[in-house]
Amino acid sequence: MMSLRVMILMVAFLLSGGVLGSSAAATADAREAVHLVPAVYVFGDSTVDVGNNQYLPGNSPLQLPYGIDFPLSRPTGRFSNGYNVADFIAKFLGFKRSPPAYLSLTPQTSRLLMRGRFRGASYASGGSGILDTTGKTITLTKQIEYFAATKSNMVTDDGGGNSSSVIDELLSKSLFLISDGGNDMFAFLTQKRPPSEVPSFYADMLSNYTRHIQALYSLGARRFGILDVPPVGCVPSVRVLSPTGANACVESANGLARGFNDGLASLMAKLAGSGAMPGMSYSIGSPYNVVSYLTANPEAAGFKDVASACCGGGRLNAQTGCTPNATYCGNRGEYLFWDGVHGTQAASRKGAAAIYSAPVQMGFASPINFKQLVSAS
Repeated sequence: MMSLRVMILMVAFLLSGGVLGSSAAATADAREAVHLVPAVYVFGDSTVDVGNNQYLPGNSPLQLPYGIDFPLSRPTGRFSNGYNVADFIAKFLGFKRSPPAYLSLTPQTSRLLMRGRFRGASYASGGSGILDTTGKTITLTKQIEYFAATKSNMVTDDGGGNSSSVIDELLSKSLFLISDGGNDMFAFLTQKRPPSEVPSFYADMLSNYTRHIQALYSLGARRFGILDVPPVGCVPSVRVLSPTGANACVESANGLARGFNDGLASLMAKLAGSGAMPGMSYSIGSPYNVVSYLTANPEAAGFKDVASACCGGGRLNAQTGCTPNATYCGNRGEYLFWDGVHGTQAASRKGAAAIYSAPVQMGFASPINFKQLVSAS
């Protein structure tokens, strides 16, 4: 249980706006050209997807009201009313927003990326999972293959004058942001697999995560910003299926996520301490702990509704989807969830702030926070 001292610190942190208070945001905008890392490379699922799924054949692009609070009120492929957590983490690093979706790159912008002059790319794809069998979109394995192609072209693009050593130096100082695993949890729960299969499920997940981290490391990644799996039992689409008919979080689903997160923490500590990956550093940001705290203490962050979706229909606004014909709340900054699964822009801002710079003893990142990760030499 969170101590009184830590709780007081967290309330003060959130009420002050975290690292995105008005003055801090203005400073970040004013110094956008000053980046704390050379680039950001993003991998994972819909929590950080900024539009790759919009370009997949046969996929239905997101429409308004998705993106209603994004500049120019337009849908971008983000599963949010505005910015997502990848955008805010990138903002803290001095960028305007998340790097662009890899599949959105034009020949001109792609060439800038290949020359190391474009500040990274996002390979994330909504619906993907840690396991290749999860989802029907761009698997994490394929995302890393896309990044491998990016690096290969960065090295061989003679127009940019890049050498292998220059690119390796750039990548070693860049942030590799990974947010995945929630869809694997949803698949396990939807398939109604028995508890006896949980250990083998965790083993498969962690084995695949190891493979993904090792693959990125071999391609030059050194700074890993990992986001763990949120409390999936607290999202509206799971709450509404509660066997008791209550609006409370479903503990069995949360327990599944919590067990994996414990294994992920042990895995990353083992990889970092093995000596097999010299120069590797990491931070595990915990959406699980952030959402759990905000759910239990909504008033600390100014939320009035932490159970319902802002956009949708039916009980908890989670029985039908967030479509162009759906109703949506006007006070979006007071909702934790935008649709049945994803957080609002306000939730992403507060969560990213906690993961980036809240004191480690608050439990929102470990063994260091993201700010310490990118500040390390």
